[in-house]
Amino acid sequence: MCADGRPPGSTGFKLVWSFARLLVVVVCLCVCVSAVGSTARDVTRKAPYVLFPGDAAQMEVHWQLEETRTCRIAWGTDESCSLGSATSFEYGTDHQHAYTIEGLAPGAIYHYNVRAAGETYRGTFRAGPSADASRLKFGAYGDTRSFPASHDSVAAAILQIQDADPEFQSIVIMTGDLVTDGNLETQWDDEFFDPAYVNIQTLLREVPCLSAMGNHEGAGVLFEKYWPYPFESDRYWSYDYGPAHFVVVDQYVDYGPGSPQLEWIALDLASSAKPWKFVYLHEPGWSAGGHENNENVQLHIQPLCEQHGVSIVFAGHNHYYARATVNGVHHVTTGGGGAPLYDPDDGYPCVVVAAKVHHFCKIEIDGAELNFAALTPGGGVVDTFSIDGAWVGVEAPGTSETEPGIRITGVHPNPTTGGATVSFVIPEAANVEAHIYTAGGRCVAAFADRVFETGRHRVWWDGRDVSGSPVPSGVYVCELETGHTTCVAKVVVLR
Repeated sequence: MCADGRPPGSTGFKLVWSFARLLVVVVCLCVCVSAVGSTARDVTRKAPYVLFPGDAAQMEVHWQLEETRTCRIAWGTDESCSLGSATSFEYGTDHQHAYTIEGLAPGAIYHYNVRAAGETYRGTFRAGPSADASRLKFGAYGDTRSFPASHDSVAAAILQIQDADPEFQSIVIMTGDLVTDGNLETQWDDEFFDPAYVNIQTLLREVPCLSAMGNHEGAGVLFEKYWPYPFESDRYWSYDYGPAHFVVVDQYVDYGPGSPQLEWIALDLASSAKPWKFVYLHEPGWSAGGHENNENVQLHIQPLCEQHGVSIVFAGHNHYYARATVNGVHHVTTGGGGAPLYDPDDGYPCVVVAAKVHHFCKIEIDGAELNFAALTPGGGVVDTFSIDGAWVGVEAPGTSETEPGIRITGVHPNPTTGGATVSFVIPEAANVEAHIYTAGGRCVAAFADRVFETGRHRVWWDGRDVSGSPVPSGVYVCELETGHTTCVAKVVVLR
């Protein structure tokens, strides 16, 4: 009997019992839903990240799951991602997914989302610039291995730069040694793709990272697995990005005289008409100690850089910042992405500056001018320099800097829809005046009235006349004059 005299089977007791059973069911359902949600999140092994495939009209999105599932990706020019969508299926043998978004407008910002294993991952990226673009901003750093927390602080600083200046949401080049042991899957999971390091994952989600291979990538099998760039062979390749041409060297296959890679590098640099050229690799030719200077870079890469007007060679390997200048080519060691720092020795040959700091580099190109800065995660300035379009080096075969008179060696882009970079060489220091004439001989623009030292130089015409208005479509003549000699070149403008 109950305390009030009613039997246990009475209506009141049944109501209490029914409520208790319902409460138990609700609690169990909540626990089950929570468990299912946790399991869905755990299915994602590597959250979506973007890769630039070498074509400015395309962007690849990659991700990896723990089990076989289909996923949905959508993209567009705003958060609704209504421009397109597709189902993705895994490839390979390890539950990887990838999708190439095509038909991108030059320089436009795109949003995308990936629905994978019950979760929705969102990101943005900026499409590559047009082939005739004259402006470019990008980042560079390397040696992120061993201490992902330090790497995360560097990534946070890069994201701050990007937030302050959206043009930096372009590409980041990396000089290798991304993880401690690139042969181990767990290293990639724990040091590079760990979701706990929010800034690294945000950077990967929003900016294509284009890395050379380092010695810590080991055999390179997993490097190629997670960074499947369109390699020419092994892990070397090149790509254009706006006004710049980038050559990525694989130092872990032969690049000595007669090797396929060195012959390819020579032909690739000679074939590029881009006004700015960069080479990046892992082991530096000139640096400030730690690992000794790489003689193959000095003997085989440097002469090609001098011959074909490479402005900067980026490297890592030594965990600090250093810059050396050799015959007008800047050799930047940017190995401060997170790895344990070394003590640099600025007494090494050709070294201009060296500092034991975690850091990253930001590079800004505007026409014929390049501005460079190396910064710490806290915003401290480690080094700055500028290139005004000039470089010193060896002329291409069949020409000579000792020939009398100023000579135009190239106009890029040509035809142009805007401005153009004019490359020239002078045998001795002189004041150079540049003019643009119509085909009928009328002067419409004047620029670059200043002294240039002996050597090769670039100047920028913005495609405008003396009043600041864009010149109409047509054929124009660029004339450079020193007071002693004159040279001309045709410039075609298409509006």
